[in-house]
Amino acid sequence: MTGVQTAAVADFFDEELAPLVRRMADRPRAESGPSDEDRREIREMVWQGLTGLGALDTTDTVRLAEVLGSVVYQGPLLDTITARELFPDNDIGQAPVALAVSTDSWSTEDDSISARRAFVGFAAEVDYFVVGGVDAAGMRLALVRAGDPSITMRRYEETGRGEEYEVEFDGTPVAAWADSFTGWETALANARVRQAAYLVGLTQAALDHAVDYAKTRRQFGQPIGKFQGVAFRLSELSMHIDATRMLVHDHDATTHAAANLAAAADLARTATTQTMQVNGAVGMQSDNDAQLYYRRAAVESVRLGTPAQLRRESWEKR
Repeated sequence: MTGVQTAAVADFFDEELAPLVRRMADRPRAESGPSDEDRREIREMVWQGLTGLGALDTTDTVRLAEVLGSVVYQGPLLDTITARELFPDNDIGQAPVALAVSTDSWSTEDDSISARRAFVGFAAEVDYFVVGGVDAAGMRLALVRAGDPSITMRRYEETGRGEEYEVEFDGTPVAAWADSFTGWETALANARVRQAAYLVGLTQAALDHAVDYAKTRRQFGQPIGKFQGVAFRLSELSMHIDATRMLVHDHDATTHAAANLAAAADLARTATTQTMQVNGAVGMQSDNDAQLYYRRAAVESVRLGTPAQLRRESWEKR
């Protein structure tokens, strides 16, 4: 995917579609917006649009991930890109894939697996799972077809109010095994850089939301953005976002993938918290995007490891 193609993806999320994308996986406890069926139709439309633009065949996955973060995209695209890196010789095609990988133990027998995996995104809407675990042979990864009767799942009611599931595999047939654990280490580093870029995009969107509010909310006869306390806070956030973006887009970013993701995760939590503070009570309303950025950052900042885990891993590799 060239810069032109990335721009085409960004243009795809126009002013009409972007607000729908931000909430296409959001399930408010008190239903007042689109139904589950409507949201699923939007997600399917977005998937078709992205794959039609060649998003699964991109060579610039980091820039793509930042664009997705800027609209708080919730879907299996980034997991599917990682799966295609792990299983390059398998005919996954444009089928959506969810990662269900953990360092927990599992059992394997006669090319079947049994395991329980938590917080698997969009499990009810994918065609394949990449399942990973540790057995007597060490870390292994398997590709299995979704829809097998041996697979059961339960959707979480969690902070992000999105499509996160607990999935249990009970003697599920394996379609293919990954070549080696080294392949997972490489794919995980790539996935972490993409996740960091996604968080940078989300953080920038949250800051833009706060700046727009600061320009229009007036106190004492002037916009609150003219008060030094607010202006300096937003300027500092902008500086940190630019610095983190440089880390994520560096040509050597995968070498420091864990540390870069930890930095982006901390920044996302800090920036979305401050966006909430700038918006005040208005930001807590369900139709205000400030609370949406805050909730999604809480989930996305720990998707591939908590900041503490990532920093410990980074130090252990030195």
